[in-house]
Amino acid sequence: MVGVFQRALALASIVLLSAVGARADDAAPPGTPEASPVEIRAKTEPDSITIGTRFRYTVEVAAPKDVEIVLTQPTEKLGDFEIVDFGDTPPVQREGKTVIARWYTLVGYSPGDHLVKSPPVYYRRAGEELKEAPAKEIGVSIASLLAAAPTATDVRDLKGPEEFPIDWRPYYLVGGTLVGLLLLGFVLYRVLNRSRRAGPAPAPKPPHEIAFDQLERLRRRGLVEQGAFKEYYSALSDIVRTYVEHRFGVRAPEMTTEEFLLSSARNGRLQGGYRGLLGEFLSESDLVKFARHVPTIADSERAFSAAKRFIDETASGLSPAHDEERLRAAG
Repeated sequence: MVGVFQRALALASIVLLSAVGARADDAAPPGTPEASPVEIRAKTEPDSITIGTRFRYTVEVAAPKDVEIVLTQPTEKLGDFEIVDFGDTPPVQREGKTVIARWYTLVGYSPGDHLVKSPPVYYRRAGEELKEAPAKEIGVSIASLLAAAPTATDVRDLKGPEEFPIDWRPYYLVGGTLVGLLLLGFVLYRVLNRSRRAGPAPAPKPPHEIAFDQLERLRRRGLVEQGAFKEYYSALSDIVRTYVEHRFGVRAPEMTTEEFLLSSARNGRLQGGYRGLLGEFLSESDLVKFARHVPTIADSERAFSAAKRFIDETASGLSPAHDEERLRAAG
């Protein structure tokens, strides 16, 4: 009986020492970097994807309520896939954390296995600098339609007889004649009634000329030489946003950078190359204005040149509202 008790006591001692050792092994050694409070999850829908088929890629970012989250936004591609559309879902509270989700509609044209890395996510607590959260990678497999049918050939059935095509030329001639008569009547009406209208108002100044004047006034203020980088970048960003509002009809001054890029991507008013250039410029301005980033004088000059180049390259033609106003003024 005493021997059984001694063996039980020895076994209990071994279990206790093992538990103490396990807790000691779990403790983080001194100098280990603090784990990120931000958790990133990613998923794709549907599970089966073929070449040229659009699919949804969703990134969820979960963080405590006292952590500020900054999501970056690619404008053209995500990994090997082209971005067709993207957007955000309203934040939700889950397990004591705030969860932000951003979805992308992607399409790929290369069969095989691909690795998609989530866009960079930055976070910070009050009084801290921005830090980058560990990215999430997910595998996406694109199946080839030819591989699914290896015995397929290019032999096709004969098409059935087609109907005799309709000759639309008489209709075009009649329609063109009617349109010409309507235009002639409109011109005669304008000419005959021109004397009854007041003199034409001066044509409004194009948006790009207004933006150039504002850039010159900003340079003369000498904010960069005074070290007022935040005020300088705020004024430069406002000039570009106001120009985009009048040139392309996008309410840029009232939107965040992500909302503006989403709007311009959906309505197609701004070409992809210009949208990427503008996205980089606005993101850099946001870092200076909101993230305590201190640029150099060379960075400030480069930002000024990028803004001027963007306005200069997109200044060809006038906005629809400006065209209409100028025609109304010319009478």
